[in-house]
Amino acid sequence: MEKIKISIIMPVYNVAQYLRRSVDSVLNQTFNGFELILVDDGSTDSSPSILDDYKKDARVNVIHKENSGSGLSRNTGLSVAKGQFVYFMDPDDWLEGEMLRENYELIREMNPDILLFGSYDHFNNEITSQDLDNEFLQSKKFFLERFPELFKKDVMYTVWNKIYKKSFLLNFNLRFGSERSGQDYVFNIKVYDKVNTMLVNNRKYYHYVIQRKDSATTNFREDMFSLYKHEQIELINFIEKNDINAKDIINDRWYFILNNSWRRALSQKNLRKSNAYTNNILNEYSKNKYIHLKYLTKFKWRIKYLLFFKSHIYRLYKNW
Repeated sequence: MEKIKISIIMPVYNVAQYLRRSVDSVLNQTFNGFELILVDDGSTDSSPSILDDYKKDARVNVIHKENSGSGLSRNTGLSVAKGQFVYFMDPDDWLEGEMLRENYELIREMNPDILLFGSYDHFNNEITSQDLDNEFLQSKKFFLERFPELFKKDVMYTVWNKIYKKSFLLNFNLRFGSERSGQDYVFNIKVYDKVNTMLVNNRKYYHYVIQRKDSATTNFREDMFSLYKHEQIELINFIEKNDINAKDIINDRWYFILNNSWRRALSQKNLRKSNAYTNNILNEYSKNKYIHLKYLTKFKWRIKYLLFFKSHIYRLYKNW
């Protein structure tokens, strides 16, 4: 039996209508020497039976478990992974081309801690992408120097555009947290604190569907601001620990957290409740001076923060 080179770990929860497209895009890869670990996180739709249909493929390992969130499900997959490298994929997205074969050829040659590759974002009927440069960041120094620019390209939050060396993750005991949202963001910040080498491949292989109506990134949760703030604190600690000049990144991220929390609060379709939620956030922002206007990189964000949020015009807005 051929040695497993890459383990693909896919947590699955109630995504039946998207699941076959995602799984088939992996199994259609011509690369030899991979395994696909499908972790059913206590799904209540037809996802479990769909996963079981794939058991006949020798490359597939299906695990059913009680619901605990995608982070702990990824840890479950990692605990049984046999590959030299691991790749974490979402169950509602899909791959194109020879992602595994082409990236493994690069990994075999350069042996990085992480490989980063390009992707496409799908939002409604629009497809966008970020252009990357082919580069090998061969030391911690080079990685930290390049971190701000890579972060600004929106390619550093997610796990599905990266392949990780398994021994690197295990040696530093890098695992996902139990948070119900933002686990990949926090996981990556911990990874970046330990990483020494990163290889960047500018080719695009992954199709990411942004904000399904029923996804965890669109629905309102009472604790969503706390989760966002936890992510932000991890980012700030990493930036300060490594002496990275990134006041613009920190301020832009604070603005994103405020704006996204307000938008998701509106999904309650109760203006009184959404305004109270947003007002509590704004009070914390004012008390702690989270945002400094001069560091916000977009003029329209400065205007919206001053005239829409600080002046409380948001209280009059509803989108239903």
